[in-house]
Amino acid sequence: MKIYKKCQSCAMPLKNNEDRGIERNLEKSNMYCKHCYQNGEFTQKDISVNEMKQLVKDKCIEMGFPKFLAGIFVKNIHKLERWK
Repeated sequence: MKIYKKCQSCAMPLKNNEDRGIERNLEKSNMYCKHCYQNGEFTQKDISVNEMKQLVKDKCIEMGFPKFLAGIFVKNIHKLERWK
């Protein structure tokens, strides 16, 4: 099974196991971060790809990234596995 380097829902880097979500069997997710995925389910099941882009962009700005850079970060979220 492929182990992804970024969350396939929000594009957060998955640098270590602590960043990864949890599957139903309590194993770490290979695809999703702890913010998007817990107990084998998405934490925000009904969010749209555009809402996810806005959520991630707002979070990046809140963390101090310039708006133009936050926009670059979210540019390709729609290409991630969750949104295909």
